[in-house]
Amino acid sequence: MISARVFYASAIVAALALGGCQGGSVSPPPFNTGSPVFTITAGGSSNMEAMQSFRFYPSSLTVNVGDTVHWAFPSGEPHTVTLLGPRTAYPPPTDPTSAQPFGGPTYDATTYTSSGFLLLGKSYSLTFTNPGTYTYTCLLHGPAMRGTIVVQPSGTPYPPSNTVAELGASAAQAADLALGTTAVSQFPYAPGGPHLVAGLTPGLTVGPPSPVAVQRFLDGPSLAVTSVTVHVGDIVTWTNQSNNAPHTVTIAPVGAPFPILNPFAPPTGGNVYDGTMLVNSGVLFSGASFSLKFTTVGTFTYQCLFHDDTEHMIGTVIVQ
Repeated sequence: MISARVFYASAIVAALALGGCQGGSVSPPPFNTGSPVFTITAGGSSNMEAMQSFRFYPSSLTVNVGDTVHWAFPSGEPHTVTLLGPRTAYPPPTDPTSAQPFGGPTYDATTYTSSGFLLLGKSYSLTFTNPGTYTYTCLLHGPAMRGTIVVQPSGTPYPPSNTVAELGASAAQAADLALGTTAVSQFPYAPGGPHLVAGLTPGLTVGPPSPVAVQRFLDGPSLAVTSVTVHVGDIVTWTNQSNNAPHTVTIAPVGAPFPILNPFAPPTGGNVYDGTMLVNSGVLFSGASFSLKFTTVGTFTYQCLFHDDTEHMIGTVIVQ
């Protein structure tokens, strides 16, 4: 199967090439050896990437002019660290430039600056050179995943709130991820199909975006239930019951590899599957559903183009 990581990596490579033409850079700045080390974690995951948190930990830090902040990326879900500078609006995640790094290793609020998409094991660093209060966001996860850097004049004592925030970051991340278990217990349909969940958050699709998502296809209140058994002629329906992540239902012809597809690719293949064609639901945003009629016996594997083998969002339909 083609990994979303491959698609995002391709986007990053293309963005780096374009960024080189435009002067963009993600070169790490020199470390300020005389200053504290400030590290922020972008998101988090647990249960084989099933649970994903969409928050920065800690979400607010106070630093001094000349200090460097480092962001770590510990999960298979891509994120960005993006500061508007003089711009008035963030680009949408569907904009190809969202994958692209912009700006250099320092930030003074006069230049739009972004890490571009970064994945598991990557890092990003930025040195702040002007006092001020700066908000940054993840372009993929929008307003719900924002952080704040307060920059004081050089030499100003650091506030006690920094220590509290840094000590509480891991606990906050763990608490967010634990909400995923609550979400699974809220499985909204009768187990055993034919109505499945394509992604889930606590509170389902109601309320503001949740800081956690369950990146799985589920047929019951358990992460272990990712398959459904139906009969020839039955219709299976998937509904995105998350309020913070898009998904797709994508199934390739039997025996064929999954093609490289942009996760935002339009729907293709219709709503009947006989094992001979590619079927793609297109992007399922919060509350959206997709139905597919199965007309031949077999075991068919499908995936989410956003969260496939990197985050293991893969399901199976067994047709008898």
